[in-house]
Amino acid sequence: MDKEQAVRKAQKLMAVALDGRGNGHEAERALAQAEALIRKFGLEQAEIASTTAATDFDWADAFHAYGPPKNPAKSCPKWFQFIGTGVAYFTDTIARLHYDAALGYGIGFYGDRADTLFAQWLAGYLKASVWEALNVAHRQHPEWSRSEMEDFRKAMASRLSSRMRDLRRERDAEFAAASNSQGTGSALVIVTDKLEKRDAEFGSPKYRSARVTVRDPTAAHKGALAGDQIGFSRPISEAPVCADKN
Repeated sequence: MDKEQAVRKAQKLMAVALDGRGNGHEAERALAQAEALIRKFGLEQAEIASTTAATDFDWADAFHAYGPPKNPAKSCPKWFQFIGTGVAYFTDTIARLHYDAALGYGIGFYGDRADTLFAQWLAGYLKASVWEALNVAHRQHPEWSRSEMEDFRKAMASRLSSRMRDLRRERDAEFAAASNSQGTGSALVIVTDKLEKRDAEFGSPKYRSARVTVRDPTAAHKGALAGDQIGFSRPISEAPVCADKN
């Protein structure tokens, strides 16, 4: 590894450490690795913050099928699409409805490889969390019809998506504040540069806004409350399985 490669690697590690999307262990590990590179190659803060070095992105796409492998989905429900767009905002990826001949309908995520793998894992984790929460709610309300259960899923998914968008905005605001106070915007520069190059590679994301319509306010309220109970950090022991189409 030469010095230029070390700078690019350190920039990526600092972005992981600062972006707040993973758990604390991941952030600490990334920061320690970045500091080791800085010491080994004698890197300066100005080099880490430079926009000219933040160009090495590993573009990829990852697909999360909605249905299980032995029962491919023939459609992708709205509530899972809500989750997909929220995950895309949260992970700096682009989400698009996708069909795979073997796996059926699902959502493809496009962006830097590390981001797409995180998005792929997070979409599956949140999908399972919705079904688990619904099972608990249905045991408490066995009288619920399919319509009421769908209201629960849509409301929970909408709330999860809203929370992920809010966290993304909070992250960007923190980066901007750090840039103003420290005179350097290394993390913000890296993210902005990545998003611009991502859109040049895959095209700008185009999402249509959809109003969440429900028939049963009680089921929807319980779904929204369930959405507030879910975290978004990947356990450090989890290793997402890549379903790359490349």
